[in-house]
Amino acid sequence: MRLRLVHTLSLTLLAFAGLAVLALGGLTAWNLRNGFGNYLAARDVAHLERFAGVVGAAAARPGGLPDLLQGRLDLRTLLDELNPPPLSLPGLPAPQDRRPPPGPDSDPFPDRVQVVALDGRVLAGSPLSAGRGGAGPVVERPVRVNGEVVALARMRPKPLVRDGGEARFLHDQYRVIAAGSLGLMALALLTAALLARRWTRPLAAVQDATQRLARGELTVRLPAGPDLADRSDEIGDVVRNVNRMAEGLQRLEGARRRWLADISHELRTPLTVLRGDIEALQDGVRPLRLEAIGVLHDEVLRIGKLVDDLHLLATSDLQALPCHFAPTDALELLQRVARRFEGRARAAGLSVSLQGPAAPQTPAVPVTWDADRVEQLLANLMENSLRYTDAPGQIRIGLQQAGDEVKLVVEDSAPGVPADQWPQLFEPLYRGDAARARLHGGSGLGLAICEAIARAHGGQLRASASTLGGLRITVTLPLNGGAPTATQPQADADAGARP
Repeated sequence: MRLRLVHTLSLTLLAFAGLAVLALGGLTAWNLRNGFGNYLAARDVAHLERFAGVVGAAAARPGGLPDLLQGRLDLRTLLDELNPPPLSLPGLPAPQDRRPPPGPDSDPFPDRVQVVALDGRVLAGSPLSAGRGGAGPVVERPVRVNGEVVALARMRPKPLVRDGGEARFLHDQYRVIAAGSLGLMALALLTAALLARRWTRPLAAVQDATQRLARGELTVRLPAGPDLADRSDEIGDVVRNVNRMAEGLQRLEGARRRWLADISHELRTPLTVLRGDIEALQDGVRPLRLEAIGVLHDEVLRIGKLVDDLHLLATSDLQALPCHFAPTDALELLQRVARRFEGRARAAGLSVSLQGPAAPQTPAVPVTWDADRVEQLLANLMENSLRYTDAPGQIRIGLQQAGDEVKLVVEDSAPGVPADQWPQLFEPLYRGDAARARLHGGSGLGLAICEAIARAHGGQLRASASTLGGLRITVTLPLNGGAPTATQPQADADAGARP
């Protein structure tokens, strides 16, 4: 039989509460017994001290001391002086003596007390026995006459095992303690059940939600409320994390489906062109010339480039992108990329400029990177700017070193990208304007590859608005790319592909 969590928690809380109640009840009963015994013993000793005073007063009367020392004082008379009988008023019946009669279970004071001389002779009372229950040693108090000790008053303490009224009093208290303990146990059981249900209700909701997520119901969400998402404890954190996980899974599933649709579309376009050209050649509509073969070759290259890019992204998702780290000069790398695209930019009506520390007079910036991968990253950024920057325009690249990081910046002039699209810029095949993207060519994978290369170096990419009026891409890489830093991508600068 499977034991549910609510039952486990209830039994655990009840066990702890039961142990606490039993320990408290036992301690209370033990303390009551010992405290009551100490109280009775102290009262007994005080009674003995008063008895010694009565004996001393009787011995101080004329002829009293010789009578005491010769054993002529009656113990009962002395005890009556200690506890005088109640007075009777004229015209009223004599009050009854409420002192309990001696019985087999009683241990009266007269049977436990005696007066002895200093040499040990018994002057009043009977010899003291050890008594029942291990009462302990005999208690003595001096009998004084005019400040001089003339005799000793001795008392055998009451037995430790109480009987009579004292025993009944203790038993009544024990019953009260037991009843209170049972009541506390019942209250603990009720409280444990309520607390367990309050704790397990959100966990049951989380279990149901995760089961539905496992079945593919990615729209499931745990509602807000004081028992679920609005809780401020760890259970509330779990509920909120489940909701965030469901949202992330839904986004990933949507991205996966969109990516499959985009990939099929991107492959369908060149394949359709190839099919049309081949059929035209087969039907004799177009003559078989070098120009027709060149068109077919270009389409094949475009498909091959798209497949290579998709393979690169898939590799970066499945594992770290293969990189060969070696010492290189970041400044020289940036200048080489700028020279590589300078002619194409000039032909397109754009100017390429180096800014700040990337100027030629700046000394070398030694880093440990995969130079080919980083050059591919910068080339993709330059291609992106060349393809989408209106002429006349500007492309500005720069390098900034801050501590153990290097920032590579590529920015261009208008047009820019709306800020609400920045979080999606580096998503594979993302197009802010699909028609415009197809007009300028490209597969929409360039910036996604840039993000994969930066991540393989332990860096990140950030998209923001350029002061030139266009888009600014900032690539932050550690100096030692072989030992990735703990820097995490900013939420507003995660990867995507600029249209």
